[in-house]
Amino acid sequence: MDFLSFEQRTLKRDGEIGLIFGIGVDVIEISRIARATQSEHFNEKVYTKAELTETKKLAHRLAGFFAAKEALLKAMGTGLVGFNWCEMEVVHNEQGAPFFQLNGKVAFFLETQKVTRVHLTISHCREYAVAQVILEKMDN
Repeated sequence: MDFLSFEQRTLKRDGEIGLIFGIGVDVIEISRIARATQSEHFNEKVYTKAELTETKKLAHRLAGFFAAKEALLKAMGTGLVGFNWCEMEVVHNEQGAPFFQLNGKVAFFLETQKVTRVHLTISHCREYAVAQVILEKMDN
C-alpha cells in the first residue's frame, strides 16, 4: 500500500489549498464519565450549562462531549495547559451534526494558527464514546 503524498492530503476549495493542521481522536469509557459526572464540581469545570441542558446529563452524551474536547486538544497539539474546558462548547446544527462553539484562549489559539475549519464527529456504543477532530487551515 502506498502512502499518500503531501499533495494528495490537501483539500482544494475555491482556488485555495486546505492543509491539515492537526488530527485528534479520543475514546472514553462511558462508565468513567457516569461516575465523574456525579460530582457537580466536575460538571461545572468540564461542561457549559448549555451542554448539560442539551445532553439531559445522560452519561453516553456527556462522554461524547468529553471525548470531543479531548480530541480537539490533541488536534491542537497543546493539551489542556493554559485552556479551559468550557472554552470548547459542543453544539449541534439543525441536521444534528456536532460542531464546536469556541471562545477564550482556545479560539484565540486557533485564530493565531490560522485554522479555518474544525471538523468534529462523535459516536458511541454501549460502553465507549469516541470523537475525532480535524483542524484545517488554508494555504493561500
